[in-house]
Amino acid sequence: MPDLAEYSYENLAARRHDLKRRRRRLFWQRLWRQTALVGIAVGCVSLATSGRWQLQSAEQINLSGNQLLSAEAVHGLMAIDYPKSLLKVHPLDLETSLMAKGPIADAMVRRRLLPPGLNVRIQERIPVAIALPNRDMAVAASNDEPQSFTQMGLLDAYGYWMPYNSFAQLGSQEPRLRVQGMRPAYQKDWPTIYQALQQSPVTVAKLDWRDPTNLILQTELGAVHMGSYGQNFSKQLTALDRMRNLNVKMDIAEIAFIDLRNPDNPTLEILQATKPPSP
Repeated sequence: MPDLAEYSYENLAARRHDLKRRRRRLFWQRLWRQTALVGIAVGCVSLATSGRWQLQSAEQINLSGNQLLSAEAVHGLMAIDYPKSLLKVHPLDLETSLMAKGPIADAMVRRRLLPPGLNVRIQERIPVAIALPNRDMAVAASNDEPQSFTQMGLLDAYGYWMPYNSFAQLGSQEPRLRVQGMRPAYQKDWPTIYQALQQSPVTVAKLDWRDPTNLILQTELGAVHMGSYGQNFSKQLTALDRMRNLNVKMDIAEIAFIDLRNPDNPTLEILQATKPPSP
């Protein structure tokens, strides 16, 4: 009959030996795993900081969405200091810079690893009107920062003001509509006004808003006095539309202005004929 004490001792020794072997195997597995991870990390950093994963010039930027802005103008707004590692490029900062510095409503910047570079997509602010300068008044923006309404600028359909030189060349795309007397307090109303003008059959060439109590439209029928801008604006344009054949009934040159302050009762202010001097 085998000795139980000797059997238990041999079994315990075998188990201890097996446990040591497992521990050694686990140690080497962990060591190899950590070494591999460190190697991969070092390799990634090495690649990222090497010339392969760097922006060497603006030619590595894939730009889309620009219609009026040149690629050179957009690159200038991004102000990237070449060469620059892709890891040091912060897309959100570039997006903010594009929208803050240029006539850009929205921007999306993404890193591209293969081939290394950037994908940039922008949405421009399309100008719909030219804001004539207000040199006779000091205008401050709603955020207490000076707004350049004292300079000639451009307006988009949402009332956003842009410097006139925001686009290098507008050419045939330069807006025909002119706005005089534009100020920050009016910007919130501009989207509604512009949409109504777009829907009106009567062509409006200019809005004169220098007098807040009397918005004057320069139209194909002559000057139209609208009074203070308000909820009747669309109704006033409808009344003006009913008068668009006025030039058939009379000489437009004889009309000083059309008074639409009461759209239910439009009136014509006729120019007074000058009397010839007495002999």
